[in-house]
Amino acid sequence: MKRNWAKLSGGCLARAVLIGGLPLLATGARAEAVPTKTFDNPEFHYSVALPLGCRHEVGPGTLDAVCSPELDAAKSLEVPAAASLLLEVDAEPVPQDASKGAADLAQHYNEASFRDELPEAVCGEADRTRVKIDNVKQVLDAARVVYTASVACPEIRFLGLGERDGMAQFLITPGWR
Repeated sequence: MKRNWAKLSGGCLARAVLIGGLPLLATGARAEAVPTKTFDNPEFHYSVALPLGCRHEVGPGTLDAVCSPELDAAKSLEVPAAASLLLEVDAEPVPQDASKGAADLAQHYNEASFRDELPEAVCGEADRTRVKIDNVKQVLDAARVVYTASVACPEIRFLGLGERDGMAQFLITPGWR
């Protein structure tokens, strides 16, 4: 589920979580036509390009965006996060890992750690058994470890939220998670 318009770049980035879905953006051809705004965070070493029609909130080391399926700015102001595409980017400095290579980073923050963190980080769910996690992948390259997974969050009846699907990507780099 690659989203060309949600480009995460830079030497260091922590985690990106996509919840919801926009079938009209699933093809690369459509994604390339969407005008974007780039958010650069030099302090936390990331850059993210988001569609112009999304509402967003920028915090220290975080970026949250909610987009209506039509990527219409007026509709994005009104659409609830549970019925839209939600993008969240968080960056966390980890100074003790600043001099480590990819193999050492993967030992410190491994696939089990990634799986354990997903239910709370993506779904806000403390009960891990209620969250379905599929397609977990770990990729080591020269300077970082990339974890990806598909996540299905359970419904939250008292809030009227149905099951939500998402994709999580965590990048672990020297000094950053």
